[in-house]
Amino acid sequence: MGAGARLVDGLRFMWRPTPCGAPLPWGRALLLALLAVFALDLALDVLVAAVTEWLDSLVGFLPAPIEEETTLAEDLFGYLLLAPVLEELVYRGWLTGRIAALRFAAYGFAAEAIFIGALFVPSDIAVTLGLAGVAVALAGLVHWSLTRDRDTAVPEWFTRHFHWFVWGSTLLFGLMHLGNYEPLAHPLGVLAVLPQTIGGLLLAYTRTRLGLGAAMAHHAAYNAVFLAGDYGWF
Repeated sequence: MGAGARLVDGLRFMWRPTPCGAPLPWGRALLLALLAVFALDLALDVLVAAVTEWLDSLVGFLPAPIEEETTLAEDLFGYLLLAPVLEELVYRGWLTGRIAALRFAAYGFAAEAIFIGALFVPSDIAVTLGLAGVAVALAGLVHWSLTRDRDTAVPEWFTRHFHWFVWGSTLLFGLMHLGNYEPLAHPLGVLAVLPQTIGGLLLAYTRTRLGLGAAMAHHAAYNAVFLAGDYGWF
């Protein structure tokens, strides 16, 4: 599949996600495909951000980003390693539809719900909830490792409703990034995470067509561009 066909295929997937069989093996073809999808992601991101900022200049609805004091080493670790690995495992690692992967996703989403809940309770309870979330995630990892070679069947209902699973997890992925902003003062403030939501759809495409490792690389590359801009490197 050439670059042009790959871009059309990616846009078609965003409109109506469909499952895929075995992803491309690592090699030149995969790298070229990954570059094409990544370029599409950046182009759509720039377009959407420009339109959103223009609308914000007229209405004033975008929330202010939360500024945190972090070191470059912390940002590199968090943006280029931790986030791409964990977020791809939770939000898209299970898109193969295999029973073991779906079960692992249930553990992952449960752990994330616990972590989110820890943000709204006193600090002493938050620590306990945080440890519980880690325990749930580890239990899911162990359960998956013990059953991944056995529970490989893909339920018919997953294939039939695949597009809803992609859209739903992508929406959740986008909304999760609202935690990077101050509380919303206007309903249109949710548009602040529209680039991440669109990116989530393309990450789902990368995961299903090119593989989980490629999706992690795509995610890390996107974060690297964001980080470089944030530090004023270009």
